[in-house]
Amino acid sequence: MRASSQLCLLAAALFLRLPMASATTQLEARGLEAQAFHISSEGSVEGVSVEKNGMGGIEEVFRAAGKPPVPVEMFVMSKCPDARDCVAKLVLPVMARLYDTGKLALQPTFIGTPDDSNGGMACMHGPDECLGNIIELCAYKLYKSEPKRWLGFIYCMGNNYREIPKDEHVASCAREFGLNVELLGQCASSDEMDQGMEMLRTSARRAMQLRIKTSCTLTINGKTACVRDGGAWKGCSGSVDDIVEQIQKAYDSQ
Repeated sequence: MRASSQLCLLAAALFLRLPMASATTQLEARGLEAQAFHISSEGSVEGVSVEKNGMGGIEEVFRAAGKPPVPVEMFVMSKCPDARDCVAKLVLPVMARLYDTGKLALQPTFIGTPDDSNGGMACMHGPDECLGNIIELCAYKLYKSEPKRWLGFIYCMGNNYREIPKDEHVASCAREFGLNVELLGQCASSDEMDQGMEMLRTSARRAMQLRIKTSCTLTINGKTACVRDGGAWKGCSGSVDDIVEQIQKAYDSQ
């Protein structure tokens, strides 16, 4: 494993505050641990120190810098191996680098085809994926201000995507990242417009309006920045540094 990949892996794990044993065992050099921690342990914008307790630090950055975060959107399918790789190898490391600076706002959008004849959905990997998409959207809805929770949950779900949407898998990932399983279930089964199936249909319509069909597609300010498809990066190198640089430029240009 290349040193840069090892560093990204550890930085992402630190971002999520995962147990470090599994990540650390993959390091060939212990010195990388200190480097990764330095990257993810502090953030500052124009000399403003950023706290790591919820959204408080980010709001402080907004007041000091006067700039909104850059919208970053990941278009995914819950049972897609390319989405799993995209989240683990690109999205999480980028968040580990930039989240505490308040420079980006990440949103998941799920790809599928709404069926207006019956109010349902068609998903590439079947009905189980549709339910998985709904559950992950509910995690985002319920914990929107806490990306370490909802993104960690999506990461955990995708890491063993073949088990989606089995109750044991959902509950295990929810426990690992501190999500309320009962609230997730209530949201997923609700027929309210902003929950459950209707929430997924709205999400899928957004992807269709933008003509995005590939999981995983990452956009910055509404423009495609990187695609993971068929186990390969397309239109990008898959470099965390490249995506961080694009977000930084978009933020600075505001």
